[in-house]
Amino acid sequence: MASLDRVKVLVLGDSGVGKSSLVHLLCQNQVLGNPSWTVGCSVDVRVHDYREGTPEEKTYYIELWDVGGSVGSASSVKSTRAVFYNSVNGIILVHDLTNKKSSQNLYPWSLEALSKDSSPTGIIVSNGSRKTSGMMS
Repeated sequence: MASLDRVKVLVLGDSGVGKSSLVHLLCQNQVLGNPSWTVGCSVDVRVHDYREGTPEEKTYYIELWDVGGSVGSASSVKSTRAVFYNSVNGIILVHDLTNKKSSQNLYPWSLEALSKDSSPTGIIVSNGSRKTSGMMS
């Protein structure tokens, strides 16, 4: 039987950019019919079997943490959000292509998450370009 490893991925970005819709699509394989604002954090999970490039199948229990709020929030909100940033394996940054400010806010979002736990590594995809990344600079 394949082992089951936990992977924690933060989904960050401004309010209203589609984080909850993306998480729902990834975890439930269906479009979210009636999205609502996320208060605090919402966690959804997906079990994923990975085979490519491994000697044997590996099964991952992927937790997608949809963190609500805005990057310009008061420091008390930011410090409350910091509890979600522990033991992170990756970050997905989401923005609205029609809202330039939401794209500009991705850097402060990444700084906020990385200041708590500087261990995330992964792939950053933005406007179709792909970069392998440890930390954003």
